[in-house]
Amino acid sequence: MRRIVILVLLLSVSWTPLQWAQSPTASPAPELQKWDIWVGDWTFAGTAKDTPTEPEYKLDWRTQGRWILGGHFVELRGTWKGKGAESTSLEILSYDAVRRVHAYSGFTSDGTTWVATVRFGDGKVVETETDTFPDGKTATLRNTWILGPDGMSVSGKEEREQDGVRWTAFTVKGTKTKPPSGN
Repeated sequence: MRRIVILVLLLSVSWTPLQWAQSPTASPAPELQKWDIWVGDWTFAGTAKDTPTEPEYKLDWRTQGRWILGGHFVELRGTWKGKGAESTSLEILSYDAVRRVHAYSGFTSDGTTWVATVRFGDGKVVETETDTFPDGKTATLRNTWILGPDGMSVSGKEEREQDGVRWTAFTVKGTKTKPPSGN
């Protein structure tokens, strides 16, 4: 009897990992395909203002987007150059199928983090975001992107509010230099 119990236990322990390995993987939600606009290599040029009282400066911004984790997310890496400085960023773009919301989280090399929700419209993308800076201060913003008909160009504007003051934080035009390879 004891041998049978041990044999049953060994079989059940060895069978469990096989069940995990064979469990079906969920397909990405079709709504995720809206993120495909940011997949590929983008180059943006324009002007920016970090605060409402500072002068505008020219900026050079580049991003590289790619599908990750079986097509369930997009990884967007960026480099922002302006005022003689450079910062890098990482964003993860996602879709919450339960809440039916497109969202993303981001992080920069200076310690700033952000979370956002996104609405896709006819040739337009609107992002509503909250940034948290390393000192604990926050800012809210709204990015509005107007997409070119071919999906290879975009113009964008960010309206930012911090400490009760609003200003245009950037205005850019972008070109996709490398189209997506597909999901």
